[in-house]
Amino acid sequence: MKKKPDLPPDFVAKCKAITAKRARTVIRHVLKKGFITTQELKDTYGYNHPPRAIRDVKENGIPMEMFRVEGGDGRSIAAYRFGDPATARTGKFSGRTILDKKLKAMLVNRDGSKCVIYQEALPESLLQIDHRIPFEVSGDDPGLTPRSGHFRSIVPLVG
Repeated sequence: MKKKPDLPPDFVAKCKAITAKRARTVIRHVLKKGFITTQELKDTYGYNHPPRAIRDVKENGIPMEMFRVEGGDGRSIAAYRFGDPATARTGKFSGRTILDKKLKAMLVNRDGSKCVIYQEALPESLLQIDHRIPFEVSGDDPGLTPRSGHFRSIVPLVG
């Protein structure tokens, strides 16, 4: 395996600023070792679905790429490393964000305290904001705002 690439300091700072546990775990490992394998994600960190852990990193705006390595028993296994640091998303396009209480209050005021999917009245504390167009489908479109219909309404936290 080749040595770890030199990463731009601003990219490293962005990586170190990630606070989500799974994403932070993957990022720390890749910063230290240069890559992480699916086997390490399972055996060392206990992640039974390694692609989910990598997806968490991507959802935080950090580019990742997959490649194959020898798994030690003659099998080829997936490994992940950082993608092109120039493609890292920052600011409001860095990935998932917490939507503020004012937006939720606006939706409750507009639609009432009911689930848009089930059309059932529920306590406001059991509702959360949902996207009409998932981030994974639409990507970073600066034209998508609450006023443009990007946000569907509120849906149950569970169900």
